[in-house]
Amino acid sequence: MSFVNTLKYQLLLFLPLGLLGCGEQTIGAGKPKASLHVDTLTLEYSNIRLTSELPGRITAFKEAEVRPQITGIVQSRLYQEGSFVEAGDVLFQIDPTSYQSTVNSAKAQLKKALANEVTSKKSADRYVKLMKQKLTSQEQVDDANSSYLQAKAEVAIRQAELDYANIELSYTQIKAPISGQAGFSLVSDGSLLTSGQSDYITTIIQTDNVYIDMKKSSVSLYKLKQEFFSVRGKKHIVPVLITLEDGTAYEHEGHLEFVDTQVEGSTGTVTLRAIIPNPDNTLLAGMYVRAHISAPEARDYLIVPQSAVVRSQSGDSYVFVVNGDSQAVKKAVELGNEVGNGWVVKTGLSVGDKVVINNLMNLKNNLKVVVDSDKTTSQINSAQASQNKESTDTQSSLPQLSEQG
Repeated sequence: MSFVNTLKYQLLLFLPLGLLGCGEQTIGAGKPKASLHVDTLTLEYSNIRLTSELPGRITAFKEAEVRPQITGIVQSRLYQEGSFVEAGDVLFQIDPTSYQSTVNSAKAQLKKALANEVTSKKSADRYVKLMKQKLTSQEQVDDANSSYLQAKAEVAIRQAELDYANIELSYTQIKAPISGQAGFSLVSDGSLLTSGQSDYITTIIQTDNVYIDMKKSSVSLYKLKQEFFSVRGKKHIVPVLITLEDGTAYEHEGHLEFVDTQVEGSTGTVTLRAIIPNPDNTLLAGMYVRAHISAPEARDYLIVPQSAVVRSQSGDSYVFVVNGDSQAVKKAVELGNEVGNGWVVKTGLSVGDKVVINNLMNLKNNLKVVVDSDKTTSQINSAQASQNKESTDTQSSLPQLSEQG
């Protein structure tokens, strides 16, 4: 076999393989790309009453730090720690011996001054009579009258000294300045207390009502005030509800009591203070709670699930909406309050828009999609309400464990 014939033979062997590969490439290039399958939510208005949730801290309605006003030794504690005390109740008794002695001395000095006043008065009156009879001089009359006035002033001085001694004696009984729950005693019998000491010996907290201190954006606070003003007029009350740290809703409703007059420059927030009833002393000073401030009335809003919102690297929010040509179109949105598992949409969407709620990782702008299922906002809300009801019924049907002593 010649070299030429051998080359022809080899070419004939590779030719079918080359044609077969070209055929596969042609078939692969002509195969249409599969459309992405998605589910959508057709937006409808939801009539809801928006609520702002703010972290807050409980502060006592009134709190008094009890300190001694005199120096002395504690004889006894006369209240039960943690009990309710009335204003004026004696909490501690300081040894009154030395202060009682001072009072007794002041009383004696006052009696002496009073006796001297009487004598001076009589002497002055006698000199006045003698002067009328021209049996004495005017100078002697003036001296007698001056002695009487000095004796009278001495009485006033001794009376003031007695009053001050009685006040100090009364301070040996340390009394409750306000009514409320008395705290732990920080001193024991035999302890030395000093006048003007910085350390308090106990505290009294009034907790029938408590304050909730929180912070809110000055802009959002202004908008909330405007809403209440437009609905309820100038004399409006802003209701406040709270949730405890474990998620339990507190049964009593409070109201906004005070708004600070200055905005914090670094954060742009303003301090709010609400007052809320606390008849069972459930709320303790220092507790952290979640405060809920509701809008004055319910309004219509568009709400999208949080899982349907995509955020860009710059922090901008957008969603994908399926248009009439079955294409996923990216739309920028401005979000408002958080409502359950959704966001209130301020701008960017309209009623009837079909928002894509799954397969977001594979979506691209203007990508052809196939809608597998489409539900409306009302259908989603009804399904969630039924699910919550079933969950509640299941929990109520569980056997309850009772505590046994």
